[in-house]
Parts: sequence; structure tokens; C-alpha cells
Amino acid sequence: MSTQLEQLKRAAIQSRRVPLGADQRLMVLQKLQGRLEIDQLFEVFTRELEKQIDISRLIWEHDEISHIVRRGGGTDHRQTFALKFAQTSLGMLQYSTPYKLDEDEISLIHTYHRLLAGPLSNAIEYNRVRNLALLDTLTGLNNRTSFEQDLRQSIALTERRNNGLIMMIFDMDNFKQVNDTYGHLDGDKVLRRFSLMLKQAIRASDRCYRLGGDEFAVLLTPATRESAQLVNDRLKQLISSDPLLTAHQISSSVGCAAYRQGDNAVSMFERADRSMYRNKHKRR
Repeated sequence: MSTQLEQLKRAAIQSRRVPLGADQRLMVLQKLQGRLEIDQLFEVFTRELEKQIDISRLIWEHDEISHIVRRGGGTDHRQTFALKFAQTSLGMLQYSTPYKLDEDEISLIHTYHRLLAGPLSNAIEYNRVRNLALLDTLTGLNNRTSFEQDLRQSIALTERRNNGLIMMIFDMDNFKQVNDTYGHLDGDKVLRRFSLMLKQAIRASDRCYRLGGDEFAVLLTPATRESAQLVNDRLKQLISSDPLLTAHQISSSVGCAAYRQGDNAVSMFERADRSMYRNKHKRR
């Protein structure tokens, strides 16, 4: 029975399939070009291809990461295609279809892939450059611009989902004496090591940032006060067991702000910053 349904569905798809002539290829290419957001680019690509082929599920694998382009079942028949542009690999596309693709359909997919390759290459490069602009070059952490963008988005999500958001601000203790005594090269080594410890102290779902100088931030979501305490405890333990940081007597002062109804990015940051400076003065 299921085979008959698949055959009927396939016949319906084939009945509306039109030859992809020069005019049709140009039309598809025009829809793909200029789209630099990868999700939007694949949405247009899939919508156009589905006019010709029934796709149950589509996965794009690139840089060892799998991106689900189209969710769904129907995984009885899978086929994977390599994507290239000017000899540069653009990853792999894995199709799941309710029926085995025939030679004409595979040829059609290759045609669509050739149309996709140029726009996808542009989108990948655009996102690479954009991501570099959001990174701190010394430590590899996200920078202040990224922090401000992510904080606004996190507040908006927390308002809708009520899943908890905590901002943590860290300031390194005794860092100035490293620069004054040993110079900026040693200071840079200490900043990079502290950044590594901070990344190790948080969960994979959390994000950490270098705001500038020796000031760092972490956004925890979903989160509770206990989540922040665990991060701070792990960071202290990592710092105390690191030879470089202990040799320079590095520690950190922390301030926290949990999201409150009506908060915005400025109010949360100011509350966390004041908390950090209070704790820093207590340590003196």
C-alpha cells in the first residue's frame, strides 16, 4: 500500500516537473543570488527544488557540522552529493526521499547544485568575515560588539520563554602588575590563559566574551543563581591549578545580574558591573 502511495506521489511530482531550460535556470539563479544568510539561501533553494523533486529531509554538512535544512521523516532512501565551487569544497548535501532517485532526478539535482554553488560560496565567505568581526583577535573569545548583540537577543528570548538569563562580569585581579613588571607580551599570555579557563568553566550552550582590557563577560541561559555559582567555582578551581596564572597571583572578581522583568541591556550590565566592583573592593 505504501509503495502505491509513493508511486502516486512520485507521479504527481513528475507531472508538474518542467524542463529546466536556460530561462528557468536564470530565474532560479536570480532568486539565489544576493542571499548572504545561509538559512535563507537554503530555504529558497529547497523551495525551488521541491517543485521538481519530493524531499523528505535535507542535511548540509560543512566544516564537520551538520545543518538540518529540511526536517522530516521519509528516510528510506538517502543519497549524498558533494558541493564544489571553483574546486573549493562547500560540504555535502544529504537528501532523504520517499523513493529512490532515478538518473533524470540526479541530473536535475546536479543542475540545481551548480546554480547554488556560487551564491553558497559567497554566503559562506560573508559569514566567515562577519564572524571574524565579532571575535577578539587576542583571545579568540567573542568581542564587545558580539556581546551587545547577543545580550539583546537573549533578553528578548527570555521575555518570551521565561527560561532564565544571568550575566556575569569578570575582572582579573593583579593583572596590572603583570604588564607593569613583565611587559605586555607576558600580559597577553595571561589574558589568553584566563580566556581558556573561562571557556572551560562554562557550558557548551553558554557564551563568553572579552569586553576589553582584563574585563570579561559570560551570558548563561537557561540559568539560575546556582548556575552562576557553579561557573564561578569551576573558574576559581581552574585558575588555582594553572601554573602560569598562579605564578602571577591572578584571580578574578565577579559580579552577576539575573534578568528581571523590564530589564534592558544597559540595566543588566550596570547591575552586574556594580556587583563586580563591590566584590572587588571587598577583596582588597
